[in-house]
Amino acid sequence: MALNPLQSPIDEMTLYLRDAQLVLRVTQERLDQLTAARQAQGKGGNGQPGKEHSALNRAVVVAAVGALEAFNEDLAITAQQHHPLAKPPLNNWYNIAGGSGMVQTPSPFNLRKLFWTFFRYDPHDDWDWLVQIAPIETGGTGTWRTATAQLAKTQAAQFLDTMVKVRHGFAHQDKAQKLVQCPGIASQTPTGKIVIHSHHATNAVSVLMQYAVLTAAGLANTLGFTDQFRWVKPMSDAGWEDLLAGTPAGTLVSQTWKGAPTL
Repeated sequence: MALNPLQSPIDEMTLYLRDAQLVLRVTQERLDQLTAARQAQGKGGNGQPGKEHSALNRAVVVAAVGALEAFNEDLAITAQQHHPLAKPPLNNWYNIAGGSGMVQTPSPFNLRKLFWTFFRYDPHDDWDWLVQIAPIETGGTGTWRTATAQLAKTQAAQFLDTMVKVRHGFAHQDKAQKLVQCPGIASQTPTGKIVIHSHHATNAVSVLMQYAVLTAAGLANTLGFTDQFRWVKPMSDAGWEDLLAGTPAGTLVSQTWKGAPTL
C-alpha cells in the first residue's frame, strides 16, 4: 500500500522535536533529583525548583516553537510537490521558508494564512488538543496538581498564539511584550513577568505532536490524498505514544495509521 504523500514531514518530527524533548527530559531528571534529595533529608513534598529549572522550562517552549516553524514549512513544501496548482507564478511573493518565510513567526494567524494561500485549507477547525492545567490558571490555587483540559478551535489557536509570544519575549528579551495569558502554556504575574511551569513545558511538546498529526491529516484530506500515514519504530523511540495517548490526535492515529499502536 502506498504511503500518504505527506508522510515525510511527519517522520521528520522526530528530529524537529528532539531538542525540546531532550531539554524536557533534563528538566524532569532535575526535578526527580530534587525530590530524592528532600526525601533523604526527611523533608516532604517536591520542594521549590531553582532558577535553573525555570530557565529549562523556557528553553523547552522556545525549542518547541522552532519545531512548529520547521514542521509547517516542511509540510507546505512537501504538499506543493504533490499539488502543482499550489505553486503561484509569482512565488517570490510567497516564500514558505527562508529569511522572508511566511511562518518565521509561526502564529496561528500566519499558519492559517500559509495553508489558505497555497491550498485553500484552513486548519483552524481541525485543531483539538488536550493539555494539563493547574488550578491557579483558572482562578484556584496551586501549581503542582494539574487536570486535563481540552482546547479546540479558537482556544487551541490561543494556546499556539501564546506559545509563540512566549518564545518572542524570551528570545528577544522584549520587555514590552504583552502576553495574552493562556491556561496550559503560560502565566503572567501582576508585574508582567512571564512564568513557565513544568506542565507548561510538557504541554508545549505534547501539543506540537498533536498539532502535526491533526494538521497533516486535515491538509491531506483537503488535497484528496487518501493513502495511509504509517507508524514506525523511531516514533515509539521518541516517546510519541506518551505524547499522543488519550488525545483526539492519538485516536486518529490509532484508527487510521498503518501499524499504529492503541493510543
